[in-house]
Amino acid sequence: MLKISHEPLGRLMRVDEPVEELGISTYDRLRDAVKAGDRETALKLIDYVQNEVKGIHDVYCDWSYAFLTWISDNCGEAKLDDVLRYTKERISLAFFDQMKGLKTVKQQVQWYAEQMRAHRSGPGESGTLKVWEEADRYVIECDPCGSGGRMRRKGELDGTAPRTGPPFNLGKTKEAHQWSWYMKDVPYYCVHCCHWSELLPMVETGVPTRLAEYNPNPEAPCRLYFYKKPGLIPERFYKRIGLKKPGK
Repeated sequence: MLKISHEPLGRLMRVDEPVEELGISTYDRLRDAVKAGDRETALKLIDYVQNEVKGIHDVYCDWSYAFLTWISDNCGEAKLDDVLRYTKERISLAFFDQMKGLKTVKQQVQWYAEQMRAHRSGPGESGTLKVWEEADRYVIECDPCGSGGRMRRKGELDGTAPRTGPPFNLGKTKEAHQWSWYMKDVPYYCVHCCHWSELLPMVETGVPTRLAEYNPNPEAPCRLYFYKKPGLIPERFYKRIGLKKPGK
């Protein structure tokens, strides 16, 4: 029988009896409740799903951040450039290569919005974003970003401290690097936004896949920009990482 309880962790967890039922997918449980018209159970499962996916999402993000910090501390911060290049190449095989099927900028916005919803961005870590269109671009605003932004703020659901402070103390750039927007104190986790989506594609093709407006204030939202045409991208986005805009 389906049972959801705050015990023993102080958060929602499935504690089904008999124990064999723990292997039934929560999505199947939710689907069955909807089909049966069991509104109360369906709503409980919707709330529970947020907790079910949070733990594994957060631990793998923290794991990545911890790896980057260890590499910086033991191999030198500059080594992160090689690490990010290698890992981008590897994960592109299953992830970034999906973008080859996107034919318009609007489709890129739709794809990135999917990723940031899945990243549990926004208030309550629920995947809520603000997305709007301007004359020259589209904007996705995450408050906070469920990726690096979550590392910089206290957890809304579990109350855990920011990963950039005690007791985690995960690292931030000690020097200003091209792959950190030539800024110090950028969390090592956040620099992949600059490296993967701006620096590498701008060097290779002259055009970023999208642009991030990184704010040193962790309480500020993160914004992603998608310009409708390469020529509309302001030159400052190239200059901030030491590049020259094509045609200039």
